[in-house]
Amino acid sequence: MGETSIPNWFQKINSLPPPHQFLLITIIFIGGIFLSSFLNFPTAVLIGLLLLLLSSIFGLSAVLAGRPATFFVYPLIFIFGFSYLQLYNFYQENHSSNYLNGTEQSQVAAVINDLPAYSNNSVSFQVKLLPPFQGKVLIKSRSYTTDFQYGDKIVFSGKFEQPQTYEDFDYRAYLAKDNVYSVVYYPEIEILEHHQGLWLKEKLYQLRLSFQKQIDKIFTEPEGGFLSGLLLGEKRTLDKDLQLALQRSGTTHLIALSGYNITIITEAVSFLLISLGVARPQAFWAIVIFLILFIILTGASPSVVRAGIMGTLLVLSHKLGKRYEVRNALFCAALLMIIFNPKILRFDFGFQLSFAATLGLIYLMPFFSRLLKADQQNFFNWREILATTLSAQIMVLPLLILRFGSLPLISPLVNMIIISLIPATMLLGFVATSLSFISLWLGYLIGFIAYLLLHFEIGVINFFGHWNLAALNLGAYREIIFWISAILIFGFSIYLRKHELLRQEI
Repeated sequence: MGETSIPNWFQKINSLPPPHQFLLITIIFIGGIFLSSFLNFPTAVLIGLLLLLLSSIFGLSAVLAGRPATFFVYPLIFIFGFSYLQLYNFYQENHSSNYLNGTEQSQVAAVINDLPAYSNNSVSFQVKLLPPFQGKVLIKSRSYTTDFQYGDKIVFSGKFEQPQTYEDFDYRAYLAKDNVYSVVYYPEIEILEHHQGLWLKEKLYQLRLSFQKQIDKIFTEPEGGFLSGLLLGEKRTLDKDLQLALQRSGTTHLIALSGYNITIITEAVSFLLISLGVARPQAFWAIVIFLILFIILTGASPSVVRAGIMGTLLVLSHKLGKRYEVRNALFCAALLMIIFNPKILRFDFGFQLSFAATLGLIYLMPFFSRLLKADQQNFFNWREILATTLSAQIMVLPLLILRFGSLPLISPLVNMIIISLIPATMLLGFVATSLSFISLWLGYLIGFIAYLLLHFEIGVINFFGHWNLAALNLGAYREIIFWISAILIFGFSIYLRKHELLRQEI
């Protein structure tokens, strides 16, 4: 039995078409990284060497038995992924500011390398240390003392501390995913020079700040903060009650610049270019450049980067006349992002949510579309909206349970009410803010309609989000329910995928 089943199993894998081979290799590589993320360096080295030894014996035995040498490739890909994370961590930690933790330092020179985040009379920003020091550091300062900007060269004096790990949040791992290993609280800071960052990035950040200021001029809170979340992924102006309502109602994704938001913006730009008479080949490059600039403008959050890569692959497939395989596009985007920073696979919640939600649309959407008869004409297209919401929300459910310890019960209903209004809200909000650069009165005129939509959407979120039964608190059972839900959803997805393939064959 064993002599014939293994070669047959390998022959089936080896005869897969290239798109499926790519998917398999990607999953194996990512699986190696994921396993490695749970191990420390010495342990990982020993396990890696053991895996390499076993794979060598396995591969040599296969070759001697007359099987193809490629039988050895898949274990090597797994080991490469396993080792890649450890090598990445080793390099980053040895080029970090770890060695400064626990010490007081004076007159340390650095450059602010991201957008400062303002909240509650404080401001936080990452800086890149300049020689003779190295690494990146998170600085928290009082916001009313100085207006910090990306690209400012500063000198500061303070104590370098290792980030703390809290009972319900691993803050150290959260910062380490961005290769930040030190925090300095309320240091003495002096700005030496401006405009020391990348020119393009600085100009885009200035545009973002200008756009944010115009939103603040036209819209009052909380409508202005909600629109900033829809257009820019900006959350700092949202009050805590609204943030809690967003979480409990399962609508946080609306202000996270998900692929849904990017799709709306990209389609609007494409329609505008073609309407202006721009030829499709030129429109293609314009859209690609726009996506790259927009990713930088919004701070390159994982959901935006993922959506940007998939959007680029989509327009590229249209240009080349090739079939766009959304599943492979998703895994290609994930692979590129993980190669750039393998830590996001386990420690970046935004990446996990974005990837899982898109998987839900791929594997669960066909089932719910048929169940709800989404292809039929219906009021406000509620059937398709509900199918989309259920597909994404069910797939991200285990992650939400593990992270927040609660189960959103009314998310499908709230999303069904709101999502149909989001494209019009974003378009009107964008047009109103853009026109306000020419005339504030034009901005107010268009912005009034956007304000009514924003006010209604926030009212729905607050109304349902503050219900006692909006979310079920799972308490100490969160991990057990996480594993049960993850296994059930995984099994259900595999079943639906096989069923879908059978339908296509018939």
